[in-house]
Amino acid sequence: MPRSAPSTRVARRPRTLALAAATALLTTAALAGPYLGTSQAGGHFDAPGQIADPQANFTDIYAFTSPDNPDMATVIADLQPTQLPGTTPAPVNYPFATGGARYEIHIDGHGDGHSDLTYRWTFRTEDRRLFGAGPIAIGQVRSLRDSGLLFRQYYTLERIRAGQAPEVLVKDAPAAPTQQSIGQMPDYGALRAEATTVLPGGGRSIATQTAESFQADARVFGYFILGSAGPVPGYLPAANPLAAVNVSSLILQVPKRELALNGDPGRNPVVGVWATLSRPGANLARDLRAQDAGYRQVGRLGNPHIMFGLWGSFGGIAAPGGPEDRFHARPADQDQYDQDFLNSALDPAPPHKIEAAGQFPAPAGPRTDIRALYLGGIGKNNGAKFGFDLNTQSMNADTDPNAVAWADELRLNLTTPVTANPNRFGVLDGDLQGYPNGRRPNDMIDNSLLRMLEGEPGGPSAAGLLPPPLFDLQPKPATDTFPYLNLPHALP
Repeated sequence: MPRSAPSTRVARRPRTLALAAATALLTTAALAGPYLGTSQAGGHFDAPGQIADPQANFTDIYAFTSPDNPDMATVIADLQPTQLPGTTPAPVNYPFATGGARYEIHIDGHGDGHSDLTYRWTFRTEDRRLFGAGPIAIGQVRSLRDSGLLFRQYYTLERIRAGQAPEVLVKDAPAAPTQQSIGQMPDYGALRAEATTVLPGGGRSIATQTAESFQADARVFGYFILGSAGPVPGYLPAANPLAAVNVSSLILQVPKRELALNGDPGRNPVVGVWATLSRPGANLARDLRAQDAGYRQVGRLGNPHIMFGLWGSFGGIAAPGGPEDRFHARPADQDQYDQDFLNSALDPAPPHKIEAAGQFPAPAGPRTDIRALYLGGIGKNNGAKFGFDLNTQSMNADTDPNAVAWADELRLNLTTPVTANPNRFGVLDGDLQGYPNGRRPNDMIDNSLLRMLEGEPGGPSAAGLLPPPLFDLQPKPATDTFPYLNLPHALP
């Protein structure tokens, strides 16, 4: 099953050089459009509706065994992409949506697309600025209690088990503010530590701005969209312009027994994870005079780059209201009823584009392996013939196999041992703890996804499709200790 990866040379460069180069590439990519595609990666701007609603735009979901405590699992939801460091326009000042919006992380142990366990964040804002305008802080801010911090956000975190009333885990926990500048917030790490909240029963939670952690080789986006590496075939840099910007992050660490079905990760090792954002609103399909405000799902993310993988598209070229927008509005348990969606999983577009460009023959269909990758997990008996069990919920002893349904979830086997030497290409290169068995912040998922679209691990290796890069310009690696993600980029 494990195949060789394309060799890469990782060159460490000063952070300032990386920041400047990545910013230049970000600008170039934005001007060059979809052929370079680097600034418009799926999972960041994967649907037209997400571009119009940044606070509902989930960029990445991570789920992994905590390397600093193997009895714990960590789930991270990143959102609101391309926050430029050192700026103070309104969207940057309001990192998390208010007005009753619900950020939720869902856990599915049964494999039926329904959430068995939900963690729900609801934010409130305390705005002390005159007329609600101007800088969010005056003077240096060294503590969340400093009077000079004029814009503060707090959250209530609830735990909701299926069929039970919500439990309030924490109420009015402070969120770390948006980093304004090194001069104004000289020790952002201290602010982040102050915003870390210990959860009852074990675990920690934090809502904070972080440096974008998305690891990407920008050359793969040309393969997804057009079938070739880019306008200059060959040895381009493995650059990632998003490394220069910040995102907002919800970071949650909890005991594995809390996530596992029936509290037993030994009997039920696999969980499916995804995130949603819902806002209060009316159901326009019903009589508005006789209904209370309900919650409407406006954003969703489980597996990374599912838009790229299935349709070879992203929000900049997709039609509003198309399959990408419908995906974000649809609950995971409804995936099984969307026949167009299921058909796309069995016949993804990128391999045909790559074949048409003369790069690599498209594997024969139907692509039960790609359907399993996104919608079922890797297992012996889900139609994909992977030949080994890794992370399908059918492995759970307390799961009804007849109730397992196709649903987009990031699936994680909680019992996979922590590897001493992580490989950022994950399962395809023999590191069973990496993507697509969950996802760690340092996993480079696009290369693995491209190879799986071309038939691995069941078919011939496509590791040579992407030549070695000239150099590898990636974000500063995430750490091995909570909260893992790096401090946000900041200007003086």
